[in-house]
Formats: sequence, C-alpha cells, structure tokens
Amino acid sequence: MTIREFYNEVINANVSEDMTNKATELLAALDARNEKRKGTESKEKKEAAERRNAVLEFLKSHEGAFTRDQISFEIDMDPAKVTGACTALIKEGLVVKSEVKVEKSRKVAYSIV
Repeated sequence: MTIREFYNEVINANVSEDMTNKATELLAALDARNEKRKGTESKEKKEAAERRNAVLEFLKSHEGAFTRDQISFEIDMDPAKVTGACTALIKEGLVVKSEVKVEKSRKVAYSIV
C-alpha cells in the first residue's frame, strides 16, 4: 500500500473528523511536493544531457565516422555511456550509425548527420 492509498483509505473510512482532516492535509502536501518535482530535472537526466552534448560536439568538430572506443578515448568517457549518448542522438536524428572496418573486423561507427 502506498502512502497515497493509505491517506485515501483514512479519508474514506471517515473514522473521525481530525483523522480525515489530517489525511487530507498530508495528501495535499504530497501532491504539492510531487508537483514541485515535475519542474525539476533529475541529476541523471542532466548528466545524460551533458554526455550527449559532449559526444555531439566531438562529432561536429571532427569529420568522419568514429567507433565508440575512439569517441570514448577522445572525450574521456566510459564506452558504455558513449553508446547510450549515441543511441539517444540517433533517436533525435542528429547522428547516424554505420559500419567501419577496424583491424580485420567490422565495428559500429557514429557520425554527424
């Protein structure tokens, strides 16, 4: 049972006027807190946006297609985070994915649109 469900149960039970008023007050405070949070970007979202911007700036300033390991090395970012940033940029239509040959194998590479 969530806190919201509990407050609603207390209100619906109508045990006493004081309990109903207090539950109503607490429910309103919960709603106000949740509404305030909607306007605030989470730390994780801010960091993800910073990673996307770093990858995008690198690709804009360098001609050609780059593997995630090349991008990771150049901008000093974890390769998995580079892949996540590139995936998001592809969805936004800012980056394209292709294949390049690297040392007898084919690897995924990313470039600016």
